[in-house]
Amino acid sequence: MSMTRPETETMGEVEQITMKKLMEDLKTVVNDAEGLLKKAASDQTREWISAVQSKAKKSLKAANDWLTEEEEAVAARTRSAAKATKDYVRANTWMVLGMAAITGLVVGILAIRLGQTAIEEGKTGQSRP
Repeated sequence: MSMTRPETETMGEVEQITMKKLMEDLKTVVNDAEGLLKKAASDQTREWISAVQSKAKKSLKAANDWLTEEEEAVAARTRSAAKATKDYVRANTWMVLGMAAITGLVVGILAIRLGQTAIEEGKTGQSRP
């Protein structure tokens, strides 16, 4: 059974694929630049540049509008999550305090055990006389 792409690629293979893609992109850029130079030699250059500029402005405006909408949506979701968390903590204050105390206790016990294990193994970092 042959596979078109192995499941485990080495770092060298990934770099080769990336380099190949980069070279293809560079060739495309060079070809586009040659096309621009040829186009610049024609009489239609100003009209073409105006059309490209107008198209670019429209694309940038659309991208900016989309980013603004996404930013507002993320901010709204963040405010909603913060309000839900705040309401939950207010409604369940003692339970939240209890969970925080239990979490602190567990972390403290783990820290003590890890500290004792390190001391028993002689990994205190202090030199002995």
